[in-house]
Amino acid sequence: MVERPGHSIVKRASVPNVQLAHKTMEPPTSAWRRLLDDPFRLLVRTSLILALVGGFGLGWALLMSFTFRVPLFANPGALIQAHGQVQALGFVALMVMGVATRLVPVFHGAKLVGAPLVSVGGLTLASGVVLRAVSQPLPPDPLRNAAVGASGVLVLGGVLLAFAAFGRTVRAGKPREPREPVVLPLTMAGSLAGALLLNLIASFGLAQGSNLVPSPLDDAILHFELWGFATTMVLAIGRHTWPNLLLLRPARERLTLPSLVLWAIGSLGVPLAWLLLPEAPVVRAIAATAQLAGAILYGHGLRLFEPPARATTIPRVTNPPRLWLRTAFAFLVFAAAANVMLALSAHVRSLAALVNASAARHALAQGFLLPIIVFMAARIMPGFSAEMVRHPDRINALMGVLFAAALLRVGGEMIGGYAPGWNILVGAGGTLGTAAFVAFAIGVWRAREGLIQVTPLRPTVAR
Repeated sequence: MVERPGHSIVKRASVPNVQLAHKTMEPPTSAWRRLLDDPFRLLVRTSLILALVGGFGLGWALLMSFTFRVPLFANPGALIQAHGQVQALGFVALMVMGVATRLVPVFHGAKLVGAPLVSVGGLTLASGVVLRAVSQPLPPDPLRNAAVGASGVLVLGGVLLAFAAFGRTVRAGKPREPREPVVLPLTMAGSLAGALLLNLIASFGLAQGSNLVPSPLDDAILHFELWGFATTMVLAIGRHTWPNLLLLRPARERLTLPSLVLWAIGSLGVPLAWLLLPEAPVVRAIAATAQLAGAILYGHGLRLFEPPARATTIPRVTNPPRLWLRTAFAFLVFAAAANVMLALSAHVRSLAALVNASAARHALAQGFLLPIIVFMAARIMPGFSAEMVRHPDRINALMGVLFAAALLRVGGEMIGGYAPGWNILVGAGGTLGTAAFVAFAIGVWRAREGLIQVTPLRPTVAR
């Protein structure tokens, strides 16, 4: 059979054109799809960028302004509030969301369902945080007001999208035993819901033309985010991982429920006291005392500060982590005690009280949460954990600098504030902490990704 010349030309010309178009169009589409299909890398890196710019970067600029009188480019109060939300939502919450894409499927024996939905949710959350940080310090006008109002909607919508995917993953898996005491998920869920709802209210308030969120509302939001959600999650994970990791003696399980109930009273009660009874510091002090008692009882029940059950047989695995976690927990207890003292202070809004409040908040964030995040990343984060195993001196140095920075920052603010002499200690602590985080971020960013290795550990039960 002889092909017609015209037909042959059309056929031979059309196929390469179709293939060329396919090759031209496919890479951008597939690259974007691959990006959304890997929410871990996408969200972790996004959280690092937000922390470097609006978190530690802006926080360091604010600290230099307070300690060495460096002029700022906008309203300091608006910048402080924007910085707090970038750290709490843009760094901590987004980092938790990214790591959860690997942990939740492992813990529930299922594959992650709806990975692109988690990615979109995380990017939506990040967009809301960035919009809030950029728009809040600006002078009020219709465009700025609309942007800051939309930020609260984006934050809420992003979290709901991501949690919808996580819910589908949990339902597709098998339940793990033992189940957590119901007070833990209730505390985390209530705190997260409260933070998102109050953040939406705060955004709508800023959209009315205000540059600042009222102090009681802002304090309530941050307490929900940092104490009620992030720290409670750390305590939940610690119950399962720390006993075996640190070779702790069998836990006093009879103290578990009382410690968690007291912790929940503080996590939820302090924000409610700020909102409903801002002029009744005694009520807030009672809730803060319950949280302090819950933290102390938790550490006692877990036997965190008691001698280990046996000596470690693996060098560099148990001994440095035991010191790190004990130091971080000491910062947590100090922060809780400082909240009690601040609640009982006669001059809640004086300059000294505000500086002490900064010390208490950074004792939790810089002395407890950040070292725990870095330590857990060195244990379970793909790529980065393998790098830290090969070079243990790096994680040892990093953790040492983090704690030294927190001690200088918190101790300087609590004792001398920004007075001459003390301001150098505070500034040095902030600078060291920022430098340590930059080193951590570079290490995570450059690490080659591998498979995450996580084995859910049962808490040790006393006989």
